[in-house]
Amino acid sequence: MDYLTQEKYGIWLTLTSILGWFSFFDIGLGNGLRNKLAEALATDNLKMGRKYVSTTYALLIGIFSAVLALFHISNFFLNWDTILNTKTIAQSELYILTSIVFTFFILRFIFQLVSIVYMADQKPSITKLITASGNLLAFILVLLLTRFTVSGSLVLVGSIISVIPVLLLIVVSVISFNGRYKALRPTVKEVDLKLSRGLMNLGAKFFFLQITAIIVFSTSNIFITQFYGPEEVVVFNIAFKYFQLPVMVFSIVMSPIWSAVTDAYTKSDFPWLKKTLKNLNWLSLLFAGGIILMIFLSNWAYEIWVGSRVKVPLGLSISLGIYAIMQIGVAPYSSFINGIGKLKLTVSLTFVGVAIYLILIYVFGNLFNNSTGIVMAIIGSHTIGAIFQPTQTYKILNRTAKGIWNR
Repeated sequence: MDYLTQEKYGIWLTLTSILGWFSFFDIGLGNGLRNKLAEALATDNLKMGRKYVSTTYALLIGIFSAVLALFHISNFFLNWDTILNTKTIAQSELYILTSIVFTFFILRFIFQLVSIVYMADQKPSITKLITASGNLLAFILVLLLTRFTVSGSLVLVGSIISVIPVLLLIVVSVISFNGRYKALRPTVKEVDLKLSRGLMNLGAKFFFLQITAIIVFSTSNIFITQFYGPEEVVVFNIAFKYFQLPVMVFSIVMSPIWSAVTDAYTKSDFPWLKKTLKNLNWLSLLFAGGIILMIFLSNWAYEIWVGSRVKVPLGLSISLGIYAIMQIGVAPYSSFINGIGKLKLTVSLTFVGVAIYLILIYVFGNLFNNSTGIVMAIIGSHTIGAIFQPTQTYKILNRTAKGIWNR
């Protein structure tokens, strides 16, 4: 933030949120592959697993090549000064920045499929190691940039953060598919477009589930910029990152659960499913207590982290703490439903959640004079899922789910 200035950093955060919209074009294929590959591995059908991997790569390369071409054509005509609500950065600089960042953002969607393979094989620690390593390398290079250059170049920062993780994923893909997962290595010969229907049907359900998250997290920074200015985006993201720390740690615990649930449900191991859910609920309560403590310590934590550069209102910390508790409380049920693949109810509720979010944005956005209003809208949109997902999960595990509860 010192290197870029608060406004430039706010612009960078907003830009990455806008680019997040293009993850729509994944249409849930990554998650669809995760379930299909987990099923193939559970039955030791490596030949079918290889076909699923090869077909998913082929579909994503086709989809994202078209998206990339369309973006670069349209980017000539986009006025990023207006979109990002800034007059301090040259249009030419924003054009170069968006071209580089978007290109590698798209490539990341293709090459991160190797992470899906590790997840389906219930080895999430490798996936987390890949992500952490990419972030660490990018951090070191950005740190060196701030020490040895004087101008706050948004293009250089954006390029480092975008390019390094993709290069790492390419290296990991080559090593993995020539080593541990040689039997699953994608080839043109193994592409079977007949399987694309099954992948896309399941993927489409995950796609609609992703809509709420993508809309909420890709638009929150945009709405904050428009309501309160780019500087408030920084305030929001400082607090958001702080309260997402326990969510991130909890997600590490939850990482193997999705594919483990697929494996157990395929084998009808309901005692294991019930015992695991009970243990995860106790763990959620423990994390919730930690988040409450984090609220009381938040001002002290911000002071150590960013000093006097950014002042975070207490109301924003409380609202983000509540949201983090909600995320952790619902996470076990979401993983169970995703792993089992009974998604129709959740998909139906997704559209309701989006509508609630868009309505509450304008209600709370005008009631509050900072980004607390945006967080309240996010909480409101997630309330429905927090009610219905636990109910559906218990119905499925007790084998009493009927109709839409079992589809």
